[in-house]
Amino acid sequence: MPMVHELTVKTGKGKPDVMAALDALIASEYIHWEDKSNTANIVILEGWERESEKPKLPEAPIPALPNDLSYWTQY
Repeated sequence: MPMVHELTVKTGKGKPDVMAALDALIASEYIHWEDKSNTANIVILEGWERESEKPKLPEAPIPALPNDLSYWTQY
């Protein structure tokens, strides 16, 4: 797999880690890779993270706006 080497260089990961990541992408149906002789044969099925898999940020409360008097009394 000639181009897997390029992925190991660019990611800093070993071949087993790169292959595991590609297998996970196949299992999650992000990519299709039937002919595994070359990474050029990878077909991207979905190029972005799915909404259901995105981390949810906690909703921050809206800060109360200070009244005009607080400027003079707090600074």
